[in-house]
Amino acid sequence: DACVSNPCQKGALCDTNPVNGNYICTCPQGHKGADCTEDVDESNSNPCEHAGKCVNTEGSFHCECLKGYTGPRCEMDINECHSNPCQNDATCLDKIGGFTCLCMPGFKGVHCEEDIDECLSNPCVNNGVCLDKVNRFLCVCPPGFSGAVCQIDIDDCSSTPCLNGAKCIDHPNGYECQCATGFTGLLCEENINNCDPDPCHHGECQDGIDSYTCICNPGYMGAICSEQIDECHSNPCLHQGRCIDLVNGYQCNCLLGTSGPRCNADIDECTSSPCHNGGTCINEVNGFRCCVCDPGWIGDYCSTEGNECKSNPCQNGGTCEDLLNGYRCTCRKGFKGERCTVDIDECLSKPCKNHALCHNIQGSYLCECRPGFTGGDCDSNIDDCLSSGYQHIALCFPVLSKNNFADC
Repeated sequence: DACVSNPCQKGALCDTNPVNGNYICTCPQGHKGADCTEDVDESNSNPCEHAGKCVNTEGSFHCECLKGYTGPRCEMDINECHSNPCQNDATCLDKIGGFTCLCMPGFKGVHCEEDIDECLSNPCVNNGVCLDKVNRFLCVCPPGFSGAVCQIDIDDCSSTPCLNGAKCIDHPNGYECQCATGFTGLLCEENINNCDPDPCHHGECQDGIDSYTCICNPGYMGAICSEQIDECHSNPCLHQGRCIDLVNGYQCNCLLGTSGPRCNADIDECTSSPCHNGGTCINEVNGFRCCVCDPGWIGDYCSTEGNECKSNPCQNGGTCEDLLNGYRCTCRKGFKGERCTVDIDECLSKPCKNHALCHNIQGSYLCECRPGFTGGDCDSNIDDCLSSGYQHIALCFPVLSKNNFADC
């Protein structure tokens, strides 16, 4: 057995190779070599953390740590906050080789040991007194101001002290009332008497707000009752009567034929029956009018017989004969009717001869003759032998034929 002689050093474990019978040493940490006699330099593998310095020793090593680290390999960060260096409830932040204090509001310093004086910036305005507190300040405001820094001027007008629509102007620790027109007094509580002195000429004055009202005596009008009412303005006198204005009244001077307070009584001139021949009388102011005369009569008194032919009622040259309340038309030949307006159709009596065509015209007729005939009524036979031109002693007899030529 090759291990009998304890060839492995440094407490290494010895085993025999079953193939060749030699020993095999399993070295402990920090040693190497066939018999584990060589020291391993651990500094070559940089076992120390956080930049710690490695120092090799027999079979091992040790680390020289930088400030703020500890442990066999400098693997542990030293907690400088463990000793609670931060004051006034500050939060400690551990750092490498040190610490940082996060101060609560209102404190400062490395350990948050100093109370910050918030009054140093003079935050209180309007002569407010500043009292320093932890992380805050307190302003003691003078009268008339309020707010965190005494910045608010207390509105003394908020209680609406001014009366009757007055305007309130706020001042520090006070107010001023600007009165609306018509009022006076510290709070504008007094209504100015606009009726003193009395502005109304012919009436009673009633005081209002910045105004007055005049209640006028009968017969007067206007803002101050200085104008006499013209009762004649509405033309109360009828039938062209003359109006004379009085105080609170009027007087009518009537024309001839009328009477009464307003000249409204008219004398009836129709009672004497001035209209003749059955004419209708209409009474008028200081006179009368015959407005409707019986048929056939005209004139102011219906005493003149009317000429119905004056309007030329007979047409188409008819002659008009005037009658009482009427007329009579004598028509020309070819016309008939009450006013000679109807044209007589002369063709109804068949005046055209020899089968001529009859055309009715205004007041007469016109015959359109067949070939071989002539004359107003187509009653004359045309002598065709006069224009035949036959010679050699031939006898021509005008005989009506189909083609209207003479037979020889």
